[in-house]
Amino acid sequence: MSTPLILSPDQAAFLQGPVSINLAASGRDGWPCVCRAQGCVVARDRRSLTVLLSARRGRELLDALDGGSSIAAVFSRPATHATLQLKAGQASRVAVSAALKACNARYAQQFAEELVGLGYGPDLGQGIVNLMATTDLAALRFVPEVIFDQTPGPAAGRVLATT
Repeated sequence: MSTPLILSPDQAAFLQGPVSINLAASGRDGWPCVCRAQGCVVARDRRSLTVLLSARRGRELLDALDGGSSIAAVFSRPATHATLQLKAGQASRVAVSAALKACNARYAQQFAEELVGLGYGPDLGQGIVNLMATTDLAALRFVPEVIFDQTPGPAAGRVLATT
């Protein structure tokens, strides 16, 4: 039996920060499907995380995960391009609580501020906040089995932790 992976405090903070989040799975037809996520909550024990997405925009991804696909999640900070990729053999849907809705709103605001701070216009920032103020929020929980450093440069692709 493998030892469960535990995210470091720095990794947990990074995943919940102002990062761009993309989720990927393999569709029932074998083709990849990708969806932007809009928030992440790391469990207190740092062994699992919950990512948020629009159920409508992520319909193909949710269908793939319901069909048993594995999941990959990429978290990248726009200001630095620091990037982590997490993979797991499965993800399960969980109920969207008030705390997760609040996470979604915080994430949208922080991500918009990050982009505006890089020189993108405030209209883009407000557009992101509006886009992520969705009423069809879905939540996926998974236990990472491997973490990769995907920051551009010579260490890209390096395994940071695995079960």
